[in-house]
Amino acid sequence: MNRILKMFSFAVLTGLFFGGCYPGGADYTSDRDVVYTTYNDEYDFKAYNTYAMPDQIVTDVHMTNGGDTIYEYMKPIYADPILDKIAENMTNYGWTRVDVSENPDMLLTPAGISTTTYFYSYWYDWWYGGWWGGWGWYYPPYYTVSSITTGSLIMVFANPNLDTPINRSPTEWIGIGNGILTNSGNVGRALDAIDQAYEQSPYLKIN
Repeated sequence: MNRILKMFSFAVLTGLFFGGCYPGGADYTSDRDVVYTTYNDEYDFKAYNTYAMPDQIVTDVHMTNGGDTIYEYMKPIYADPILDKIAENMTNYGWTRVDVSENPDMLLTPAGISTTTYFYSYWYDWWYGGWWGGWGWYYPPYYTVSSITTGSLIMVFANPNLDTPINRSPTEWIGIGNGILTNSGNVGRALDAIDQAYEQSPYLKIN
């Protein structure tokens, strides 16, 4: 099975599972946090020691009518501490960061994605219709709509010097912090998730 598809399926199902552990649903956004990592267990990370990483984090991609690709980036006030935390963990694991022009052994590309979930609920006033059977329903119903936006940080570690039949570098490690990017402006949960992702991935350590 495609590892990426399996990873996303697992992350989504796990998030739903943990959300369902609370009798009335999760009480806080942080209750939905899930950190998931997966890797190619046949890959020898210790055979390499340099990596390159962009200085921006992509959050969305758009295609224009003319076929051009437009990227949206996370604001530096949020992206910078996230990138610094990733670099800190990579250094602690023995990796040396170089510029992409220096032919790095690996590429580490973080990205942020967001999902907004809408909740619809409704209720009816009741009335007594005066006929046998008692209560009837008032129409039309009253609807209420609420929403919650959660975001996930995805870190992809790939070897740019290897090609697959579809001309794409194979992914050797993926780390996901699910639900840790929100509208609150607090990236602390994202930083904790990054640390946890590396703690779960001792095979990345090369020193």
